[in-house]
Amino acid sequence: MIAIRVPKTQRAKAWRAMIEVAPIRLVSKEPVYEVLPAHLELLTANGISYEVVGFPSGQQEKRRRASSH
Repeated sequence: MIAIRVPKTQRAKAWRAMIEVAPIRLVSKEPVYEVLPAHLELLTANGISYEVVGFPSGQQEKRRRASSH
């Protein structure tokens, strides 16, 4: 997943646009959102700025691993 930060002045507009495409997840109080590439395309097309960031300190992307059983 991709983590982004949206400027405060554009958060409401960005949020409404992004949830129309697919679910997003707030992963930090900063706020940092976990999004899909389609969200980034939408934001760019609508002229909404964003910053791609790493995961907040102490938090890493968790992936499920297949069991060998």
